Amino acid sequence: MALKPKEINQLNVVSFQTNFTRMPNVNFFCQQVTIPSLSIGVATQPTPFSDISVEGDKVAFEQLNISFYVNEDLSNYLEIYNWIISLGFPDNPPQFNLRDDISTASDADGTIKSDMNVILQTNKSNPNFNITFKDAFPVSLGSIGLDSSATSLEPIAVEATFAYTGSFSIDKIT
Repeated sequence: MALKPKEINQLNVVSFQTNFTRMPNVNFFCQQVTIPSLSIGVATQPTPFSDISVEGDKVAFEQLNISFYVNEDLSNYLEIYNWIISLGFPDNPPQFNLRDDISTASDADGTIKSDMNVILQTNKSNPNFNITFKDAFPVSLGSIGLDSSATSLEPIAVEATFAYTGSFSIDKIT
């Protein structure tokens, strides 16, 4: 007889909040977050009969992907755009200034990296788990598609990808 699990409620796809320290405007319009997958390598130990798979010692984490609606004044798009420009090869000296596009949060102190949090909620919208991505920074920002032949006014969603330091942590909120 199968044992009944302690928790039978399923994780709801819309039950999340974001807390991106450096991107308050993206935070508000964030529509989708993909929690990265992880994998561990496998070593093969040869034997005279059949090779044996042995667990590896290094875990690989994918990058963090988000999707957000672009607001009319492009402020959320520009938060990531300016961040990427300041990381790469700016056209002029003011673009080197990372402080211009940082929120007033105390832990966003002009660094090129920022922590990103995703809060998973219960089915009753109570905070349940906090997933923290340490020292995240953008590595890509998707395109904005404009279409004069569109028959309905759908919001424009843009994807962004972030790298982060090491692994991400998942902590129960009590």
